[in-house]
Amino acid sequence: MRRRNIRSESKLNSNNAGKLVASDPEVTRRTGRNIEVFGDAESIKPKGILTPSRNREGPRARKSVVFEDLKEADLGFKDLPLTSNKKPAAETGTLEAGYQGTSEEDSEEDDEDEIACSICSGLDSKRPNAILLCDGCNLAVHQNCYRVAKVPRGEWFCNACKSKRNDIELNNELEVEDVAVELLEMEGFEEHLRTMQTFLLGRLTGSQHIRLQGHIEEMDKVHQVVKQTVLAGEGNSMLVIGARGSGKTTLIQSIISDLSPHRDNFHLVKLNGFIHTDDKLALKEIWRQLGREMEVEDDNKATANDTLQSLLALLSHPTEISESAEGQTTRSVVFVLDEFDLFTTHPRQTLLYNLFDIAQARKAPIVVLGLTTRVDVVETLEKRVKSRFSHRHVHLSLPRSVPAFWEICKTGLTADTESLQAAGIDVEAQGLKDFLAYWRSMVDDLHMNAAFKHYLESHFYRSKSVSAFFTSCILPLASLSAKNFPLTAKAFTSPSISLLAPDSKLHMLGGLSELELAMLISAARLDIILDTDTCNFAMVYDEYCRLTSRHKIQTSSTGIAALGAGAKVWGREVALGAWERLAQYDILVPAGVGGGSARDLGAGGRMWKVDIGLEEIAGSVDSLSTIMTKWCREI
Repeated sequence: MRRRNIRSESKLNSNNAGKLVASDPEVTRRTGRNIEVFGDAESIKPKGILTPSRNREGPRARKSVVFEDLKEADLGFKDLPLTSNKKPAAETGTLEAGYQGTSEEDSEEDDEDEIACSICSGLDSKRPNAILLCDGCNLAVHQNCYRVAKVPRGEWFCNACKSKRNDIELNNELEVEDVAVELLEMEGFEEHLRTMQTFLLGRLTGSQHIRLQGHIEEMDKVHQVVKQTVLAGEGNSMLVIGARGSGKTTLIQSIISDLSPHRDNFHLVKLNGFIHTDDKLALKEIWRQLGREMEVEDDNKATANDTLQSLLALLSHPTEISESAEGQTTRSVVFVLDEFDLFTTHPRQTLLYNLFDIAQARKAPIVVLGLTTRVDVVETLEKRVKSRFSHRHVHLSLPRSVPAFWEICKTGLTADTESLQAAGIDVEAQGLKDFLAYWRSMVDDLHMNAAFKHYLESHFYRSKSVSAFFTSCILPLASLSAKNFPLTAKAFTSPSISLLAPDSKLHMLGGLSELELAMLISAARLDIILDTDTCNFAMVYDEYCRLTSRHKIQTSSTGIAALGAGAKVWGREVALGAWERLAQYDILVPAGVGGGSARDLGAGGRMWKVDIGLEEIAGSVDSLSTIMTKWCREI
């Protein structure tokens, strides 16, 4: 929505200023400027330290800055007229008359630029009857002439443009319905849909393997190390470093999948630092995954040492156990230690010492792969453990652009015939290829939608977490059916129950303005005062005005000047803007879910819940003013 502003006070003020300067001879005499309109102006010469005192013969030549042949010279001012349209003033005229003529010409230009109402042809554009411009066809109308009670926020369209937009939306819905009818007529459509849902939900939840996108060089390095251990019997160790969601686990899964033809030649042992909090639990899990699970009694005897000795004997080369075992080889073992930095906190790092010692001494063909988020994890190793580590590592970075992020996320929403065949699905089923082709085009159209692009970019700029995006896709994908098809952006953007873990908003409080903090504190106070978890803008603004007015009375009675935003009562429109920004930051949570009528009320009329407690505000903002700190502590 745009409003017409017809004021041109700046030009008039500049013209008036010009008349005052020219009409005062004393000012002209002080400035020392030669002005032709005064008869004795040429006889007055400025005197000063920069004025030569020697006599000159004849009148002093006037300096000229006029460019000749302007039509041929290209001075870079092509948008300016080469000749002036203004008529020169008469020689006997005054400078004041010249300024008056300029003012009249400016006013004529302003009249030509003014926009009139298309209904009443009026030029006035003042509240509450301002001129509104349609964002679709630039139609100019008064509020009263077009019966618009309040100036809308954002875009505004006239009735003709609204009908056109509604027709376009209706045609799009009809096209979607026609496509749905065609798909329903496809043979085996419902069966193909259920198959695709089962396969993709497995990918989104992590049960189905996803190929790593990008990081080709890093993947080749790790693949070469593991391959040398499995096929050549070498002992190795390596660290895979990267932020959460960068693809460390996916990289290991891709390598194990590539070595599937040699799966009978190696064992795979997976440990996690969050679960196996000491070496005793880790050793027991190793035994269980190696197929030699044994019961360990919890007594004062050295049962953990016995388990370790048995494990070392199991992993040792046959020639070290018996001289008659020459020529025999053992199966390789691939150890994957997730959250590797937590294993360094175990007492004396016994497990890491023995694993690295076996790998370095080539007592058995094992490879130890540590996955961690800490770049300085090597510095946490003890000296004896660090000396047995190979100091090899690769680093995985997060996606650096939105297109790269989408290429990774797209793998969780699409499927090809090779992946389906690997999952045991009959790709030769009738109608499946046509269904896969339409599914790919549906995902491409979804990516072109502006609302879905904004949803994708919000995930990228907030966390760059692919796993978080996959989690948010579970409900929209699971809700698809023959009646609810195809997949649209509305399924992702509409308010519904989310499977994402709630994230804390406390780190955002330090960047809020004083007015936004004051509104947030007022809303959090209402949660305690009124014993209710919901509030709207009117309730919060009344509490804000009450707190600010009380503070002004207290400071005026004590003679202390009130400082900061707490001493000034901002207007209702400004406060509403701050309230809307809090809703955009997701600090305010809508009280109602899924109601179209509630969304039409706007941020000012809806009921909201405050996602932050009153005591959390004071502890999260270091630069909080004294008066706001008092509001947080005193009810």
